[in-house]
Amino acid sequence: MQICERELCCGCSACETACPSSAITMVADAEGFLRPVVDSTKCIDCGLCQKKCPVNYTDPSSAVAVYAAYSKDKDIRKRSSSGGIFFTIAKEVIKNGGVVFGAGFDKDMKVCHYSAENNEDLYKLMGSKYVQSDVGDAFKKIADLLKKGREVLFSGSPCQCAGARNLFGHHEKLILIDFVCHGVPTPKIWEKYLKDNFKGVTGASFRDKSLGWEEFSMKVESSEGQYVCSRYKDPYIRLFLANVTLRPSCYNCSWKNPNFCADITVGDFWGVSKVDPALNDNKGTSVVVVRTEKGKKFTEILKENCFVYETEEKKAMGSNGMYSHSTPVNHRRKVFFEKLLADVPFEELKAEFVRTEPTSVIIKMRIKQKLKVLLGKLAKIKRKMR
Repeated sequence: MQICERELCCGCSACETACPSSAITMVADAEGFLRPVVDSTKCIDCGLCQKKCPVNYTDPSSAVAVYAAYSKDKDIRKRSSSGGIFFTIAKEVIKNGGVVFGAGFDKDMKVCHYSAENNEDLYKLMGSKYVQSDVGDAFKKIADLLKKGREVLFSGSPCQCAGARNLFGHHEKLILIDFVCHGVPTPKIWEKYLKDNFKGVTGASFRDKSLGWEEFSMKVESSEGQYVCSRYKDPYIRLFLANVTLRPSCYNCSWKNPNFCADITVGDFWGVSKVDPALNDNKGTSVVVVRTEKGKKFTEILKENCFVYETEEKKAMGSNGMYSHSTPVNHRRKVFFEKLLADVPFEELKAEFVRTEPTSVIIKMRIKQKLKVLLGKLAKIKRKMR
């Protein structure tokens, strides 16, 4: 049985969860991406997997309100990829006795979906993970929690949230938060990057702000010490931005605007200086797109704990092409995966496929960032003088 067109399969696991006879198992393909494998001896041909597959059916929601926002808690904002909005909302869900699901690292640094019922566990789910997460049995656990009347927040990529929406519908106790997605790299390249470059890895951040929000860095903590490298030079980030490591479905994504299915969409407000210079201090500002009435109720929570500025969808997303368009495929993707699967050393992959920004370009970008911050400070001073 073919659940959906192979090239469009996003690996969300909705089909596996929906199958009443446990005939579907998610198995990594040659490139390292999880795909459903159907056991024909168990399949009862009910067609439920096809009905719940978000590729075959999606339930889009349009923008109700759009905001620029960042947490008033400096530590939370510093730990977050942008403005700390996910943590702010998730903390409230936990405070009310709910459970939060999001992506975190296991002991082997694999990215999987975990649950959090306290703030300590919630910290582990913070920050972007530029590798596809294994949803595992998260959807099954969510189904049990909803039956018990528990409030649940699920945070994931747009395709994962679309899978959750198809499984659970607009359940009154379920909140979905997705994000503006560039695409998801194969876990194989993440594993190779760590294995070939570090020893005894204990932690990582794809969006460290040591050099600022706009020039985010890769940070890896290992037995050899701490590695921090700008997004302009780190080879893993460069490969990600070069679009050679992504899942095939990312190049023809079914969940770009207006097809987002979550209650709230968050992302980096890269063009915030154009909307209001005072909002950019290079510490991280989120764009928050509220899509449902359920999502709207959390706006008040944000206003209590965050700086919030209402804006328009077109203005907010004008500098973020990934909001409405799929990532363009790199014509060398096939060659890259051939070499990756042949276990070519990471240094060779780096030499052939990584193109770091010239020093002159990096200097210009840093000057622009400093000017934005300066203009933001001047804008704030002018307002106080009025």
